Amino acid sequence: MAKETYKCAHCLNTYEKGWTDEEAKKEAEDTFGKHPDDWQDDALVVCDDCYQAMLPSNHPDEVAEAKKHI
Repeated sequence: MAKETYKCAHCLNTYEKGWTDEEAKKEAEDTFGKHPDDWQDDALVVCDDCYQAMLPSNHPDEVAEAKKHI
């Protein structure tokens, strides 16, 4: 079976998925306080390198602002 891939919304490179969509959605819910299926807009998928550069724990003000809009 072929591996599933995704395109990073930040760097635009294509990668193989390293975990399930549900695992990723759970992390998003834990970070932003709301399951992505309930967000006003679609969640964007980013690769691990880009995620590390914008790590939510390093940007609490931006996370607080994002929570107002989801």
